[in-house]
Amino acid sequence: MWTVTHPDIAAATAFTTCISRIRDAGLRQRLQSVTQIIVDAANEYDALAELRSLHQVPATNNVGGVVTGDEMIAVYEQRMAAKRCVGRAIYDQIKLLPKDDRCPYCDQRNIATLDHLLPKALYPALAVTPINLIGACTECNKLKLSAAPEHAEDVFLHPYFDDITEDPWLRANVVPESPCAIVFGVHPPPNWDNLTAARATNQFQLLELGSLYSSEAARELANIRFNLQRHFNAGGPAAVRTELLFQWESRLANRLNSWQTAMYEAISHDEWFYSGGFA
Repeated sequence: MWTVTHPDIAAATAFTTCISRIRDAGLRQRLQSVTQIIVDAANEYDALAELRSLHQVPATNNVGGVVTGDEMIAVYEQRMAAKRCVGRAIYDQIKLLPKDDRCPYCDQRNIATLDHLLPKALYPALAVTPINLIGACTECNKLKLSAAPEHAEDVFLHPYFDDITEDPWLRANVVPESPCAIVFGVHPPPNWDNLTAARATNQFQLLELGSLYSSEAARELANIRFNLQRHFNAGGPAAVRTELLFQWESRLANRLNSWQTAMYEAISHDEWFYSGGFA
């Protein structure tokens, strides 16, 4: 749900590079014969992604009836993703695109692999197409379903095409119990349409981001409890709130929709919390 710089690698370049050293003459010839189909599929993908309509890309188990889905998966796994293979430089270039090595799906864990936004098993023509490949963490890559999207809201927000980074959409709430808990969810801003809200909400739930952020928030609360108690002893609830507002503003200046920003906004505005609930 966070943007990534669009890869500057043409689909034709990626595909021809990956198949350039295939020794089996028959396989190489069949793969070469579908190059234009690969390019056309990438162009269609590009156009539909701009229209937020990737669910309209037809799923299939082959490329042009000439190359099987398994053969295209092998091109990706053996000739792009494998260490020291001919297409590995392209793989690594795409993998390095997310800012600060952070997964654009969760914004929490480091990049470990490439995710196919449309699964390679169902869209083999896009198996090595750069705009369908996104650097992601292992956990998000596993949780993301390998199914064909039936509706527009089923498609993940695309880090190369969909930008919601300037809209405040991540909301946290304080659960007044001991120990204190923070719960997170998608809070669609007024400028969002129903499709954007549905896609963001579905993605947030599928990737279990609420649980992830709540766990991280619990650790953060444990780490700051001593400091908040010191402020409370010195100046009461007002001193605690001043400190929390400062922490919120600091994180807000760095990243609008981080779980840290959402958490500090919530606890700095929750009277129960800054009046002693934190303890």
